[in-house]
Amino acid sequence: MTRNIFTANPAKEKLKVGVFLCRCGGNISDNVDMDRLRSSLDAELVEEFENLCSINGRKLIRDSIIDKDLDRVVVAACSPITHEKTFQKYVQPLNPYLMQMANIREQCSWVHLDYEQATNKAISLTNAAIEKAKYSEPINPLLRRTKKSVAVIGGGIAGITTALSLARQGIKTRIIEEKSTVGGSMVKIGKVFSPEKLAEECAMCLLNPLVNEVVENKNIKILTNSRLIRSERRAGNFNLIIEKKPGFVKEERCIACGSCAEVCPVEVPNSWNEGMTIRKAIYKSFPQAVPDVYTIDAENCIQCGECQETCKMDAIDFSMETEILSLNVGSVIIATGHQGFDLTKRPEYGYGRFPDVVSQMELARITGVNGPTEGQLLRPSNGEVPRRVVMIQCAGSRDDKPDGMPYCSKVCCMMAMKHANVIKHYYPETEVMICYTDMRTPGMYEKYLRYGQKRGIKLIRGRAGEVTWKNGTLVVRAEESLRNEPLEIETDMVVLSEAILPSEGTKEVAKLLDVGLTEDMFIRESHPKIKPVNTDVEGIYVCGTAQGPKDITDSISQANAASAKVAELMNGNLEVEPFVAEIDSDRCSMCKQCLNICKYKAIYLEEDHLKTDPIACKGCGVCLSQCLDEAINIRGNADEKLFAVIAGALKNKNKGERVILTFLDSVGYLAADNMGINKINYPESIRIIKLPSVNRLMIKHILYAFENGADGIFLGEYPDDIMYPHIKEKVKQLKKVLEESNINPNRLTLHRVYIPYFRGLANKLTLFDQKIISLNQDQYTADCGGESSA
Repeated sequence: MTRNIFTANPAKEKLKVGVFLCRCGGNISDNVDMDRLRSSLDAELVEEFENLCSINGRKLIRDSIIDKDLDRVVVAACSPITHEKTFQKYVQPLNPYLMQMANIREQCSWVHLDYEQATNKAISLTNAAIEKAKYSEPINPLLRRTKKSVAVIGGGIAGITTALSLARQGIKTRIIEEKSTVGGSMVKIGKVFSPEKLAEECAMCLLNPLVNEVVENKNIKILTNSRLIRSERRAGNFNLIIEKKPGFVKEERCIACGSCAEVCPVEVPNSWNEGMTIRKAIYKSFPQAVPDVYTIDAENCIQCGECQETCKMDAIDFSMETEILSLNVGSVIIATGHQGFDLTKRPEYGYGRFPDVVSQMELARITGVNGPTEGQLLRPSNGEVPRRVVMIQCAGSRDDKPDGMPYCSKVCCMMAMKHANVIKHYYPETEVMICYTDMRTPGMYEKYLRYGQKRGIKLIRGRAGEVTWKNGTLVVRAEESLRNEPLEIETDMVVLSEAILPSEGTKEVAKLLDVGLTEDMFIRESHPKIKPVNTDVEGIYVCGTAQGPKDITDSISQANAASAKVAELMNGNLEVEPFVAEIDSDRCSMCKQCLNICKYKAIYLEEDHLKTDPIACKGCGVCLSQCLDEAINIRGNADEKLFAVIAGALKNKNKGERVILTFLDSVGYLAADNMGINKINYPESIRIIKLPSVNRLMIKHILYAFENGADGIFLGEYPDDIMYPHIKEKVKQLKKVLEESNINPNRLTLHRVYIPYFRGLANKLTLFDQKIISLNQDQYTADCGGESSA
């Protein structure tokens, strides 16, 4: 960490600064001595007005800029959170970023009852704004111009929904699907139901119209047998490298007659039917598959040539090779779906040992009209209709055992109820029992649960411990937890409700795109409440079960949300703040520390140079602290500007006066505003300085503050920011340097800040002020005793 000494640029001192003081209808002037404030300021012009945000206030500011030929403007009024944009418009013809605000209402008159204290602090804050204004530079906002094309990775219901929504808005979309057909899990589940309906509907009947529309839409191109193998981000867009494996069948020639499969001698388990049937090495997954083309399974094909000789359309070509495709898109949507829990990891349930122990997905195929038994509920062992079916919930979910998933898979309870209702509808004599831990049927789904109970579905509260074979039949051993009784249930068939896991494709794509994962290895959202489909990489979004367990309804809702966010970026030409990092290539030694530290993925490598993506960059400044070459600068927020605001806040500090510089991020600043709005008193020693992030501070700023009279430094940062862990480590380093510089490290503190907990922030500031008072007394005592201690 560098420790540069700051010296003011003399040229900046010659700038004409105009200061405009607002009385705010008495909100400020009733508790601040406006005459003393005005006379204490060193500026070309100081004007006072009742309401600066009014039309007449705007005229005063604009006329003064023109008449006095002002270079910079300071407005001492209310919070910049509420009125900064207003005053930026008022300073025309000056550049809007040549205006700075001093918040003397929320931070002075509303929180300090003592007239003298409020006035002193108002002078200090206004001086800080004046010094900051002198080092402000004219900059322009950045406009978001993104290429109107999107890559949707995954062709399940979430990916299809997203692609259709975008294509209908005129955005070119590519669906990248690893399998030979689109549709995902929904094409296999047979039946679906809606929470408000007491009936089950054909899943394919609902999905097919959407798939057909995807095929016909000129703005959508489907790439099957394809996967992402590399990704680069450049200036807000993404360069993707796609590997498309050959299916050895020409799509334009194949008429899907099936004659090739009839002569193929190779038979393998059919994954479409969960391995319960066989297929040929040349196959089409299911009759309605899209694309409607046969494909050759290269792993199992023996290239005997039988299919090629039989094909009258000359569609089979064994010379086809893997294609490498390059896509340049403006955004990426991850819809890579999920996979089921490997039930062999729970041998106590007998899966794989007893043929009549099946998974819920296998039951879905058995009850599906296009499944292995054409919709008939038959036992795999003997082909007979079971007299009793027992379903065991949470097979791998809510499970703290090794390889178990600690989370609830969310859909298992309703999946079991759906299949139980299907069985009772077609086989009313078959008894269905569900062994559950907790039945989770939120909202309207409770109606469907009651409906199933009325049809005779039995619910047993208690996790099953074992499935065994006894006296020629399956036996489920469980504990009825409501009665605290052990049970042994004889049954013909056991169905395990398997956990939903992130797919291998999800984890692979996350690594290639450099997006974050949750502890359960699903795609992490930037913020699950206010940014629910955003990832931590700007321009990349997530939907469906790639983000976490959910049903079809939630997957479709999330897919529409993701497409809305993409369309917002591509159609709106959004304006973003210009305070972003810039890298001086001439000074950069390519150590790549900044590339590794940036969690926003805003820095990328292009042609042997490091560059920043202005759209992804948050201007937090963490890259600056890692750059030993001092090759990085924050546009519009240079070091000189930060040094200046520190100097201004400490300007004319009186002997015995206590000043604590309080650096807050945007969340902390809003919390401070709430302290003012609620008239919560805190020490007058506190001087609040807003930063994009505490990461913007470096040791040179901390040392400069202490060397120029700061008694303490309070840092406040929102803990859910992805850079917060780095801040904690950084503060430890700062404290070590302070100790080496003979400055008590307890004069520096870091606290978490939250907008609604503003009373807690006021309390933390008060406690820190009391600590500084104690440290100052100790120092005074030590100084009087001839010791040198801080």
